[in-house]
Amino acid sequence: MRFDFAAAREGLKALGRRLLVPGVIFAAVVLLQVAASFAPRLVEQYYSRGLYPRILRAASLPGRLAGFSVAELFLSLLLVALAAWLAWHIHRLVRRRQSVRGLLASAFVRACWVASVLAAVFMPLFGLNYLRPPLAETLRLERREPDAREAEAISRAIIEGVNRNFAESGAAATADEGSRLPLTRPELFTVLEEAFAAERLLQGVSAEGAAVPPKPVYFSGLLSRLGTSGVYSPFTGEPHFNAIMPDADLPFTVAHEMAHQRGFARESEASFVAFLVCTKSSHPYVRYSGYLGALRVLSVLRRLAPERYAPVAALLGEGPRADLRAGELFWTRYGGRLARVSRRVNNAYLRANRVRSGVRNYGEVVALVVGYYLTHGLAPQPVADSAARSYP
Repeated sequence: MRFDFAAAREGLKALGRRLLVPGVIFAAVVLLQVAASFAPRLVEQYYSRGLYPRILRAASLPGRLAGFSVAELFLSLLLVALAAWLAWHIHRLVRRRQSVRGLLASAFVRACWVASVLAAVFMPLFGLNYLRPPLAETLRLERREPDAREAEAISRAIIEGVNRNFAESGAAATADEGSRLPLTRPELFTVLEEAFAAERLLQGVSAEGAAVPPKPVYFSGLLSRLGTSGVYSPFTGEPHFNAIMPDADLPFTVAHEMAHQRGFARESEASFVAFLVCTKSSHPYVRYSGYLGALRVLSVLRRLAPERYAPVAALLGEGPRADLRAGELFWTRYGGRLARVSRRVNNAYLRANRVRSGVRNYGEVVALVVGYYLTHGLAPQPVADSAARSYP
């Protein structure tokens, strides 16, 4: 059987015509992203501090009205629709009413349409926040390597914050389950909202939370297998958290996703904002979670002065050590191939949004925490009158 070059050529032309519009849409999104990357200060002034808060309020309306995750419901329905579409076309293949080539072409065109439309919505809805000036620049943090003495002082301050607030919270931890959050979830959300509102460094650079509370993911078991503790949906303005992860990580994770909601797109910056608001919150367990999330700062001391690392690390209390072991056991239990795939997808997503370090950006929060201490000293204080509210 001879290959029909004329038919193939006509087929490619027809495919090109079907891809013209999504191609133009995608090209326009890329051009917008490239143009914005040359003017980060304009992005900050007119988008992140001007247009974005208004877009957030509009996009989050369904999330404000629903007590469940609108984003998770929509994604579930989308997956059901995809399964039904595949079943229909497989049926057509079996009945010989469609060729494999036709199915692949149809799937490819639809995928291009979906990708281009999602990109066109995502970029003005949230994606331009990736092109803001670095938060260290905006907050005028020190951007230098600490010396060994400074690294040790910062490490000791972090560990002291962990130990002191763990003790003040009255928590107890076991290596299997860790400690328990001594707050209801609505109380936790209230504490974090108050801390965001009170943090002076964020005044003028942070959008409001749009009154959409953080929401648990119904399929948190799957989220755990993906190696994910939280996720923010820019399409609905909803911050989400893994409902089954260890409690000690919950306040920091929720604050991280709330930071995304407020326009801090880069992972390192969202984590730094979470550290900032947690460690200055009115509840000791929330402060404990914030300091616990900053323990990776000790990696700087281990690199600069390895002989000082062990004595400083030994200062960490048994309760926090039990929480760290419980967290490690949890993520080891759920780790696997899905987590590795999820990491690669997340890496591609971050790089597409001009975060050059990809998933390594999570670890770059260390430089921000160090810069904060070098700039503001070693004693961040909680918000005024922590006894003004009563929590169990």
